[in-house]
Parts: sequence; structure tokens; C-alpha cells
Amino acid sequence: MKKTFDYREFEKLLANFKEVQKSYDQFIRSFLTKMGMRAIAQTKKLTPADTGNLKNNWELSQVYRKGDELYIVLFNPTEYASFIEDGHMQYSRWVPGEWRGDKFEYIPGAKTGMMLKEKWIPGHHMARISINKVERELPMRYDRAFKEFIKGLGAI
Repeated sequence: MKKTFDYREFEKLLANFKEVQKSYDQFIRSFLTKMGMRAIAQTKKLTPADTGNLKNNWELSQVYRKGDELYIVLFNPTEYASFIEDGHMQYSRWVPGEWRGDKFEYIPGAKTGMMLKEKWIPGHHMARISINKVERELPMRYDRAFKEFIKGLGAI
């Protein structure tokens, strides 16, 4: 006597797993983008502003995969961003300009000016502080978002 086995239920189960996996990938990418946007908002709040150029140039990459890990990058293409973030050495040099009230105004070619002293200018660490804060919040926020994701699948 020949026995047969109906694999159709297993095929349906496999199709459901594949669909959940695709939905989860969309969920986690959306979640990471939201957390990146939180980091940008916090970073902008902490960014010092003379012209607003540095503050307005914070950007977020797309979520990308490297091996088994997903990444998102917060960056600022402004030429001097790393100097403000990490600090820098100020070397002795002549800066043309003049004092207007209590603020020095840089004026190229001016006959008056000031001599900068050599010293270390500490960084503001606006991105580092913001990223660390968002990373501390990640487990709690992920748990909450994942429960909503599962609820949307009808599993809870």
C-alpha cells in the first residue's frame, strides 16, 4: 500500500513565513529611519549656530545592510563639521577684521585685526551626545514598536 502526504499546508506555512520576513524587513528599516530622525533632531538642537549652515546640513543615509547587520549613518558634509564636533587646535595667526560691540567681525583685507593664540578648542560633541541618547532609548522603543508590528500581523 502506497502512502501519500499532502505538502500544501507546509507550502502555505512557508509562504506565510516569507511574507512575515518581508514585512519585518520593512518594519525594521522604518524603525531605524525613525530613530535616525530622532538623532538628527537632537543633534540640531545641540549644534551651535552662527549662520545656521552647520545646523541645517545634518543628513541621514538610507538604511543599508552589511552582512547580518543594518546601519544608518548620521553625517554632516559641511567642511568644518568635524572640527566643531570633535574639537581642533587653533594655531597662532593673524585674522583681519574689527570689533563691533562685543563681537569680532572677520573682514578680508582689513588693515586691523587680531592675533589668535595657539590653543585647543574643545568640541561640542553634538552628534555623539545625541546618538548615545538615542542608543540608550533603543531597547524600550524597539520593544514598543515590535509589539505594535506583531499586533498588526494579528499574532497578539
